[in-house]
Amino acid sequence: MKRFWLFAMLLAGTLVALNAPAFAKDAEEGGSSSADTEDINSAIGGLASRVSNLEHAVKVEIHGFAETDAIVDDTRSFTEVVGNAAVVRPGSFAGDNGWSQLSMRNSRIALLATSDVEGWKAKGYIEADFLGYDPAPAYASAPASAAGTNSEINFYVAPTLRLRHAYLDLQKDGWDIMAGQYWTLFGWNMDYVLASVDVQPVMGTLYERTPRIGVMKTIGNANDMQVQIAVDAERPEQKDSGLPNLNAGLRFVLNSWKGRFSYATGAASTRALSVGISATERNYVWPLADTAAASNVNFLLNNVWGQSVAVDALIPLLPFEEGKDNPSAVVTGEWTMGSGYADALNGYTGGQSAMASSGVFPNMDAGIAGFDTNGNFTLIQEQSFNGQLQIHLPPSIGTFLTVGYGETFSPNVSGLTGAAVNGTTVSGANQLKLYNDDMCMFANVMQDISPNIRVGVEYARFDTHYSNSPAAYGGTNAGYDAIDHRVQLSTWYRF
Repeated sequence: MKRFWLFAMLLAGTLVALNAPAFAKDAEEGGSSSADTEDINSAIGGLASRVSNLEHAVKVEIHGFAETDAIVDDTRSFTEVVGNAAVVRPGSFAGDNGWSQLSMRNSRIALLATSDVEGWKAKGYIEADFLGYDPAPAYASAPASAAGTNSEINFYVAPTLRLRHAYLDLQKDGWDIMAGQYWTLFGWNMDYVLASVDVQPVMGTLYERTPRIGVMKTIGNANDMQVQIAVDAERPEQKDSGLPNLNAGLRFVLNSWKGRFSYATGAASTRALSVGISATERNYVWPLADTAAASNVNFLLNNVWGQSVAVDALIPLLPFEEGKDNPSAVVTGEWTMGSGYADALNGYTGGQSAMASSGVFPNMDAGIAGFDTNGNFTLIQEQSFNGQLQIHLPPSIGTFLTVGYGETFSPNVSGLTGAAVNGTTVSGANQLKLYNDDMCMFANVMQDISPNIRVGVEYARFDTHYSNSPAAYGGTNAGYDAIDHRVQLSTWYRF
């Protein structure tokens, strides 16, 4: 019993120390703390003083959520995250058999620190989840995208911590300066991502976090029309290129017209009508002569710029006013077009392999580029679009529904089949891996049990169109579709 009381006193002392500014504020306003509190502060002495001094300068908060996902698929194509990966072809073990998953890996933890620095509102933020690089468990006839060496128990029960965000943000007089890992400016992430119960993202969605340094200026009235102008430099998609990604964005916001909107993992909030356009420039290099023998390589590098544009919109169809208990409906949409931006379309490769460093060859992620029939280095072209409708019942009910569609398409990936890639010809079996279209549709309903607790259920259909098919499926000149049906039940406790 004595141990219990000792532990209780130490815990209480720690909580008081961490909230010292709140007690100080009460005293300034005429309030008083209890004698017990004074005794505990006295007992822990200098520790309380040091923590209090720190807290006066920096306010630190802990946030996050515990998420449980119960997932059933009728193919073995994906773990929790779908992205723009391919559904496994039918006629294979993984394509003809389903599986079920129960996972906590998308749970998150975050630390938020805020302070004032010479009139600037400063924020430091770091966030992690448990979806770190951890190869999926291997199984018979597994596709390359799903094969791994990890055991099932370790994959799901002892997952790897992964950094999501880590940045410094400074705001003053409409200026916003950011340095660190955050959502890319291209596509104005995260404001227009499809709101699925599935662990985001799903097909047809720009979704990329990356180290960046950026500046944004907001002009206009916070209660009416505002214009946001932003530029940034981000981690280069290919470090060997020597140049960062360069992005720019322009967005119009109408704050007098708002609707209620929510993602699965966050509380519902009011969102203003907005329309944004953004563009990205990404530089890539490759030797002018592509051959596996280093002695034959032309060391002159071919510089190629990938250029892409995105248009995003959020439009409240049924506006919502804070403090009222009325329903609301919001529609969002996104369209993109360009080349060499596969990394922003999370998981997309088109079936092309990564170009790994070999001798003097640079590294390049899968889905960025390939070679045409003449052996010319060629960036893969992409197009994507998505749309969703979210309907919120009155806040007192706590129910909202979302239906959405997303698609990623490449007009040229199917033609990049005839040349050598680091000495390996993309033909035969490799040619059958190429897919030029990835699409999804989903419908979900989510219920807030309390301000912190939510339950959601979703049906989703994923469809991958392969450019070529085996003779058994119509021959190499006839493509066909592989389809996965998924049902998912998820719960969240936000803190």
